[in-house]
Formats: sequence, structure tokens, C-alpha cells
Amino acid sequence: DFDQYFDHIFTFHELGYLKPQIEFFTSLQSKINSHSNSIMMVGDDYQKDILPAHQVGWRTVWFNPENKMAVAHLPLHHIEIDHLKKLPEAIHTPLLPSYSVCLDWYLQQGATHTLLAHVNLVAAAAYQMALWLKKGGEEVNPLLAHRGGLLHDLAKLTEKEGQNHAIGAYELLMKKGQPALALIARRHLMGDLKSPTDRPQTWEEKLVHYADKLAEGSDLVSLKVRLAALQNRYPRFAEKIALNYPHVQALEDEICQRLKLKPGELLNALQAALFNGSD
Repeated sequence: DFDQYFDHIFTFHELGYLKPQIEFFTSLQSKINSHSNSIMMVGDDYQKDILPAHQVGWRTVWFNPENKMAVAHLPLHHIEIDHLKKLPEAIHTPLLPSYSVCLDWYLQQGATHTLLAHVNLVAAAAYQMALWLKKGGEEVNPLLAHRGGLLHDLAKLTEKEGQNHAIGAYELLMKKGQPALALIARRHLMGDLKSPTDRPQTWEEKLVHYADKLAEGSDLVSLKVRLAALQNRYPRFAEKIALNYPHVQALEDEICQRLKLKPGELLNALQAALFNGSD
């Protein structure tokens, strides 16, 4: 009596194709006569369910009870849940922008290759730390951490005179209906750690803030190395960076305590995970 809950059931026998063949998805879409934007795929297999559904333009929900990592630290899905009871609420929550939409927003702002490399590295590092925290029992959304890391510098190349780029990104993301991402962007600057309004508060905000302080060029480095590089790059902010260094260290200590790692161990673990594919 399982079929009483469904209008249609499709398998190989109905379609003539198997997942992850693209034809499985395009044939199914044709049979139900729906546009790709109106279809949402809920699946637990990232390779067989999520990636091909994403390729044909469907919205995707990754049912990920084991908190696995998306391939290449690049989550392409729209929603992630670890229990099916969370599905009804999740699909009625405004969607985060897709990875391709995030890139489009940057290109519209005149992004450079260097900037895109930086935000992708920050996103990957924040995403990895979020996964580790979630496996340790913390309430954190790895997908939100990733998109927040990706978009934190959205106004980097278009900041107005007298306004820092964090506020610029905040305003852009609020206009796009993304308040959670807007706050992540607003709270990523180290000079704002003393401010009760602009210091990071949620795990996603803290992880993006910290990942941004490790990402130097195409590499992850220690806080000491990264902050010294920032002082050399922005000499007029050198004193402010030095004054806020203890606050960044306190944030690092908080993250490390939750992960039961020392700062050097966390850096090594991140480098191994992102560059060598280690767990």
C-alpha cells in the first residue's frame, strides 16, 4: 500500500535508465511535464542523486545523516538535512543562493581571479570546520558556513568611499533577501571584534571570520603569519590589527576547544583536508 502516498513512482522499468544517468532525470521530468525549476530532488547519495539533479537544473536537498563532506569541499545542493523530520521546515525556508549564483554576483561586481580564489578557500575552510563541529554535536549549518565564506567579500572591489566592504556586502545581501549571509559578511572584519553589533555571534559567523584570518593567497597559514601579511598590505591599519590580535586568538581558542585541537593541529588538519583530501 506504499503507492497510495504518491502520484507517480519511477524506476528503471518505467524510464529505461538508471541513476546517475542524466536521461533518468530528463525522462522523468518529461513524463511529469514540469519545468526544472519546479522540481526538487531529495536524495542521500551525493553522486547519484544530487550531482545529476543539479546538472539538469533541479533544486536539491541532500539527506546527509552522517554529515559527509560534499565532493571537493564544494556543496552544490540548495538544502542539507540530517533527519527526514526536518524536511518540511527546510523546504519552506528561503533557499540559500546556489554556487553558480554566488559566482554570478561576484562577476557582476567585477571580481578578479585572486578574489575568487580567496573566497573559495575561505568557504572551503569554514565548511570543513562546520562539518567537524556538527559531528561533535554543535548546532551549525555547514552549507550556510560555505555560502557565507563564499560571499563575505562580495563588495570588496566596489566599496564606497568612507564605507568598509563588510557593510557594503551586508547591504547587497540584504537587498537580495539573504539576512543570515548579510550578517556573516558584516561580521568578518577583525577590527570589529570589540563591537557587540559587529563581532561574530553564530557558529557560521565565527567560522567564516576565522577562516578569513587563515587564508593568505592560495594557502592556509597561521594567524601570526596571516596578520603580519595584512599589516604589510594595509599599513594604515597595522596598529588596529595589532590591537585586535588578542581577540582573534580568543576566537581561535574557542573553535579549537570545541574541536579538541590546538591551533597548530587545527591548521594542519585543515591543510590536510583541503589540499590532500584527508578526513
